[in-house]
Amino acid sequence: MLKYGVDMQLPEGKRPGYYAQFVKALATKVKIEDRDKELLIVNDEADRASVLELMNEYRFDCEEFELLLLPEGAETTPLFDDYGFVSVSDNAYLYGHLCAVFKFVPSGTDAEPTQALEQMEEHLLARFAAEDSSRYAVDKALGELMHGIARAYRCKLEFVYGG
Repeated sequence: MLKYGVDMQLPEGKRPGYYAQFVKALATKVKIEDRDKELLIVNDEADRASVLELMNEYRFDCEEFELLLLPEGAETTPLFDDYGFVSVSDNAYLYGHLCAVFKFVPSGTDAEPTQALEQMEEHLLARFAAEDSSRYAVDKALGELMHGIARAYRCKLEFVYGG
């Protein structure tokens, strides 16, 4: 689920072959999992470090950040576009620094998670199935609000990312 993105800004005034040299060097040193325009997406810290090293070597300005790859079949809401994107490979990603992901955890027999979820609906960015339960993505700043709604319906939440 966790990936790393490096958004590169190509320098102006370079020879046409300069970018081609960079792409060749990149292909020999790093496994790029996905991309979206100038955003390179890699799986782990080692590949992220290699990309940054090449960016520095070729004097490309860049910005790095964590990305959350949503599983195939994830349902996104109209708010998704403000917090993520769909890559050229048709994968959906959320920007990690903007989002939090939670799940409901078992609570008392009087808990009403369905009603809690109805109240949370207008804030959701995405929902998806995970190995043990459904997961819900929201704006990172809304963690306390989600906990408050859950408490009102006698439910408990656990943030599995960014909470």
